[in-house]
Amino acid sequence: MRINVSDIDVKAIDERGALHYFSTNRTGEFLLVYRNAGSVSGQHYHTGKSAGKNPEEMLLVQGSLSLNWKDLKNNETGTILVAAPSRVVIEPNVWHETIAITDIVFIELNSLVDGSEDTHRL
Repeated sequence: MRINVSDIDVKAIDERGALHYFSTNRTGEFLLVYRNAGSVSGQHYHTGKSAGKNPEEMLLVQGSLSLNWKDLKNNETGTILVAAPSRVVIEPNVWHETIAITDIVFIELNSLVDGSEDTHRL
């Protein structure tokens, strides 16, 4: 599959809450994004020209969303339900949109420049 969703590992849970951890080899600016329940984002794809979008990676840290996708190489389509905390990796040439089921918070492991240089709409 051209989209991979995985749990963000939990390190500890106590009366204060939970501690999760992840690693990345990416550096630079990242995006912290808040979306309201019912909002739609994305509706685009990336070719992989920009390193920050090859692949696109996001960390859903709060809430749940529906991720609709279409592989532009073979026309396969699908919908994935994602609940926080999760890591979502989207390969190039996969059109995608997110629909916030609840209010959501996510971190995109790329900058605005990465997106502006490699974002395409159908």
